[in-house]
Amino acid sequence: MSHATQFSPDRNGQHALRLAAAGAGQQSLINFVFGGGRPVWPSSDIGLEWLGGDLRCEQWLAGAPVRFGNGDQWHWSRNADLLAVALSAPDQGDPAKTTARFYRELIGTVRSAGYPHLLRIWNYLPDINGGNGDNERYRRFCVGRGQALAEAGLEDARMCAATAIGSQDDHFRLFAVAGRSPGQSVENPRQVSSWEYPNLYGPRSPAFARATAVDLADGRIALLISGTASVVGHATAHPGNVLAQTDEAVSNLAALLAEAASDLDRPGLARFGEEAAARVYVRDPADWPAVYGRLRQHWPSLALAGFHGDICRRNLLMEIEAWHCA
Repeated sequence: MSHATQFSPDRNGQHALRLAAAGAGQQSLINFVFGGGRPVWPSSDIGLEWLGGDLRCEQWLAGAPVRFGNGDQWHWSRNADLLAVALSAPDQGDPAKTTARFYRELIGTVRSAGYPHLLRIWNYLPDINGGNGDNERYRRFCVGRGQALAEAGLEDARMCAATAIGSQDDHFRLFAVAGRSPGQSVENPRQVSSWEYPNLYGPRSPAFARATAVDLADGRIALLISGTASVVGHATAHPGNVLAQTDEAVSNLAALLAEAASDLDRPGLARFGEEAAARVYVRDPADWPAVYGRLRQHWPSLALAGFHGDICRRNLLMEIEAWHCA
């Protein structure tokens, strides 16, 4: 993949995450703008309240030219190597139906456009913990996603890094980045792979890699890290204790980085560097200052953005996703 990366402060002293083509003009493939407003594509709002931190925008830049297009409920941007897709629709009825439709559209779009390899997906679902038992909305989301993947002939173990977070918004939002070349999945030795979860967590297991590694043209590797919470094996650790869950999530990320460094023979991936950034989701906004302070103890210089978002299990209080390269 002909890409290099840089991470730098913007003109206001706020950090922006950049994925940029090496030695060529740069254009935005997709930008995530935090903190409100109505951004115009390729900038997009994830539909969550920004709580603080030093990351206000992620700019995913690609080599020019970048082309843009849209449909009734979706937008796309693409260059020679990468395709970004955003779908949004009012949340109505059973999440399984909306999710299956969204994933059918996503898979059909990336395949027909010639970018068949999904590299990163974000799902923002209103009221993710609503409903009881197997009717919980997240479990129904997993059913719908699984149905679309099965119809497309995609195995769960071939899925990319992903995040699923509950919003207080009225729209279901899905964002994805796909490529002409595949990434490489990395799993966490401290956690059961998502697709091997027992049916204790629902009739259909989740489907995502713990991280996806992408080769960059300058010889580095970008590591796109899924939402990571206080889960050891497949069980929630430290229910009710947000700071203990924060420490456990940090331990999971440390284990994942070490695994990536070993699997990919890239020692620099073992620790977050200057070009890393993270989104942090907290169930209770009042917990953000304490969570932020604890994360600063672990990672003094990591660029962070905090958001009010519900985690996929009711007993999980926070979750972290990240981006890293070496």
